[in-house]
This record gives sequence, C-alpha cells and structure tokens, in this order.
Amino acid sequence: MPSAYCGECEWQYRTDGDDESELSRAMIDHFVETGHSPVERCDAEERLADERTEATDEAPETVREPSKKR
Repeated sequence: MPSAYCGECEWQYRTDGDDESELSRAMIDHFVETGHSPVERCDAEERLADERTEATDEAPETVREPSKKR
C-alpha cells in the first residue's frame, strides 16, 4: 500500500490500492498548500530496489569515444 509523509509536519497520506497517481497528486497538493518539501514516499526503498534490479538485468550500453576533429 503506497503511502507518503511530510518530514516537516504531521501530514500523512495512504492509498487503499496500488493507485500511484492518487498518491502523487496528494503529495503535490500538500506541497502547493504548505510549501513543505520534501514529501517522502514510504515505499521509496522498494521502488529503488526494483529499479536497481531492472538496471542490472539490462545489457550495458557501449560508450564511444568522441571524435577528434581538428
């Protein structure tokens, strides 16, 4: 269940399902209303771990040297 909280006040928000757009909107609204930043997602560590796993599963890109024109 995705949730978020504000590090500057007691604001918290939790969604009932996996609707990340609802959580994102609530975080934006809180920032606009209060100016508090950052608003941190409680599931951020899980998302970052998933992204790291996906990145290591992909083939590395070939890095080419820039051409040396004179």
